[in-house]
Amino acid sequence: MRLGAIVHRLVGDLAFVFPGQGSQIVGMGRAVYETSARAREVFDEADRTLGYDLSKVCFEGPSTELDDTAVAQPAVLATSVAILEALVEAVNEKLGHRATGGSDPRGVAALPLALRPRFVAGHSLGEFTALVAAGVLTFQEALRLVAERGRLAASRGAKGAMAAIVGLTADEVDRVIKDTLPFGHAVVANDNGPAQVTIAGDSESVARVSEALSQRGARKVIPLRISAPFHFPGMGRIGPELASFMRTLHFREPVVPIVANVSALPHASASAIPEALVHHLSQRVEWLRSVRFMAERGVSTFVEIGAGQVVNGLVKRIADAKLVNVSDPLSIAGALASLRERSATVGA
Repeated sequence: MRLGAIVHRLVGDLAFVFPGQGSQIVGMGRAVYETSARAREVFDEADRTLGYDLSKVCFEGPSTELDDTAVAQPAVLATSVAILEALVEAVNEKLGHRATGGSDPRGVAALPLALRPRFVAGHSLGEFTALVAAGVLTFQEALRLVAERGRLAASRGAKGAMAAIVGLTADEVDRVIKDTLPFGHAVVANDNGPAQVTIAGDSESVARVSEALSQRGARKVIPLRISAPFHFPGMGRIGPELASFMRTLHFREPVVPIVANVSALPHASASAIPEALVHHLSQRVEWLRSVRFMAERGVSTFVEIGAGQVVNGLVKRIADAKLVNVSDPLSIAGALASLRERSATVGA
């Protein structure tokens, strides 16, 4: 279902969700770059800030470069923010709200009140996109942060691998890990749903426990396209350096609540977010609990904004909800068709 099919409803039942690392694919973001001025601004700002043509890597590859953690993290962030900004631009143009220049609000703050989501959340790396969407960090600040995070992970973080496990619960995978490996060599990194989790650890341990999981009932074991194991205790070694870097940034109070990966609850305040992002390096992503939290508080439509449909593929196994994917101009156009009918009732 497209966004245009549901925006006629009161949108207190909406959550915007954003994908993380692993969703990257060569060609992502190109279509919105070619059709949206605000999306072009995002990619152009990314190129200037990083000092290399991130946009070219997103649009043309090669995939080996795009999959490298130091590149993939800013690439996923930039693409998701560009698609969000293209959506915001299209909504406001249809409602006759024209941009006035560089002082215009960004993210969900630029949407009419009646179209703002109740919550935003990002899966793993996607939490940084949620921070931009909710106005906690500017895009440039978030881009610098994820670039530093990726650089630290690649240069001084834990080395290893990650794999998706389908067909077992987090508790079942935990038991197999404990039966197979010494403590701390691999962990459940993401609790993604009732029967899908991600494991992380050193490469040999991930391979050993993957084989054991296959023998203990896992339907699929899928190695992930990452070059460093996140949400793994060993990655915590870069936490102090990341915390030091974050002291150079300005964290603002969110426009809408951001459901945090580690706690599965909204961040309590802007001042608490840096510490949560340090824990985010080494602690489990509680996506199952996060989606349930939002659904239990009235969210009945999840709008995934970014490349692909990875996140809503997880949401559909957790909540009885409508799922919307916004990733290109065609899906954005679906929103405009319905907005045409209710533009007279949408508040500023």
